[in-house]
Amino acid sequence: MTEQSAQIFLTEAQVDELTGIRRGVHGVSKYVKQCAFLRGKGIAFWDNARGRPIVPLAAIEGRKVETPRKTWEPKITGTNSGAN
Repeated sequence: MTEQSAQIFLTEAQVDELTGIRRGVHGVSKYVKQCAFLRGKGIAFWDNARGRPIVPLAAIEGRKVETPRKTWEPKITGTNSGAN
C-alpha cells in the first residue's frame, strides 16, 4: 500500500478496529461480517476482489463519498430469440 492510498482509505487494521471484527466465525469470513456491519451502519465502502471492505477516509470524516455506479452491459444470449 502506498503512502498516498493510506491517507485515502482506512487500513485493514483500522477497519478491524472500526467494526470490532477481527476474525471470522462459524465459516463466515471476517470480511463478510465487516461488510454486513458497515452496510448496517450506513458507512460507505467498496469490496475489493478479495471481498475485503475498502473504506474511504472521507466516509469516516463525514465528507460526501461518491459511490461508483455499475454501468449497463447488454446480456448476450447467443441465440436469435425472435427469429423463425
